[in-house]
Amino acid sequence: MKQCGERAIVLRKKIRKSLTARIFLITVLVLLGAGTITFGLIAWATPSSYRAVIDADLTRRVQALTETLQAVPLADCGPALEDFVREAGADVTLAAPDGELVFSNVQPAGEALAEDAAATDETEATIAVTTAEQATLTAEVFFSDQARSYTLYVTPRLEAENVAVRALIQMAPWVLLTLLLFSLLGAFVYSRYITRPIVQMSDIAGKMADMDFDWKCQETREDEIGHLGRSLNQMAAKLSQTLEALKASNAALRGEVEQERALDLQRRAFFAAASHELKTPVTILRGHLSGLLDGIGIYQDQEKYLARSLQTTARMEHLIQEILTVSRMEARDSALLLERLDLSAITEEQLALAADLLEQKNLRVAADLSPALMLDGERAMLAKAIGNLLANAALYSPCGENIRIWSGTKDAAPTLIIENTGVHIGEDALPHLFDAFYREERSRNRQTGGSGLGLYLVRIILERHGASCAIDNTAAGVRATVRFDQAAHKTHT
Repeated sequence: MKQCGERAIVLRKKIRKSLTARIFLITVLVLLGAGTITFGLIAWATPSSYRAVIDADLTRRVQALTETLQAVPLADCGPALEDFVREAGADVTLAAPDGELVFSNVQPAGEALAEDAAATDETEATIAVTTAEQATLTAEVFFSDQARSYTLYVTPRLEAENVAVRALIQMAPWVLLTLLLFSLLGAFVYSRYITRPIVQMSDIAGKMADMDFDWKCQETREDEIGHLGRSLNQMAAKLSQTLEALKASNAALRGEVEQERALDLQRRAFFAAASHELKTPVTILRGHLSGLLDGIGIYQDQEKYLARSLQTTARMEHLIQEILTVSRMEARDSALLLERLDLSAITEEQLALAADLLEQKNLRVAADLSPALMLDGERAMLAKAIGNLLANAALYSPCGENIRIWSGTKDAAPTLIIENTGVHIGEDALPHLFDAFYREERSRNRQTGGSGLGLYLVRIILERHGASCAIDNTAAGVRATVRFDQAAHKTHT
């Protein structure tokens, strides 16, 4: 009993949670109840309805019979009464005014009716119904040869009614079983028809909650459920588009964050390196000044160490200027002040500024510059980048070597090539040449006075102009190739 009770509780919970089960049960109960009530009404109403129909038909026939008997003598009424009995399917008794039976097809019934006739003394021709187990119609009949009226008793035969009632009673179990099966089948079809799209939409809503929009409601109905399905499809499409846009925005944001993080790390590394680079000359300068103040040992030669201190100060000043330039370049968010520039002309200007250094080291310069090689850029920044490349080639070239400069177009892009001979760069160092404060040989930079920021500045300037610089070794020396990713424009004067 306990298990049955628990199962019943579980079943009730499932029914409460399932719309399909509730609609199924309600539909079964409605159909079964409607069918049972209909069958009961039919079984109840069949006898009375059948009797009423029989009585109405029989009344009409009796009226026609009385009219027929009025036209014949009493002795000739037999054939008409027999025809009536055969056609109407009823029992007929004709009684004289004194109660004597004139005609009857059922003797016992006729005697009883004759007794009833003796109690009635009516002079008008009427038809009446006597309430009994079987309704009996009475009518006053006048014959052409009789002065007084005779009484006609007509009793319908209700065997067919009784048979119909018994048949309905016998059919009741089968009818109820048929009603049950039809109710179950109808309830199943109806509940599936109603709840199938609702269940589908419930699953779709669950998928939408899980951010899954790779589906489409296939409901094509024109009612409210079909409209709801199409609305879900539209909402899913819009949500999918919004989600994709959000993913793209997040990806872009993550890229910007990562880029900003990388830049921040670069800045920290740069300023850490700058601090380190400044620390060395400051230490040297402090040592010189302390020695000069004490006037001991080698520092008694004040002119010599004052000159060295001045050189150290100049190197510090140059380094600070480079650091400030880098800081301004990295912090510059505004657009470039673009103008039409001649790359070859800017290169010639920087060659002229480096003439003293080239002459001191007895470097031979061969320049092949394409005239009027026009591009868009900011003059001061490009001049700084080209000047740093020329200075780098001159500083690290041994005395008496060659420097070759070429400008023109390659693949429709403005290009500048600077080559110097007599020196090579280690293969391990090539990928790091454009890093801040990177030196292949630190001693060489101290000798030449390099800050370690020249090529770093070149990279920053060229990147802002959409250009690139590649440095590689050749058979004779080192080659720097600058390529601007914009179409070249030549003007002819």
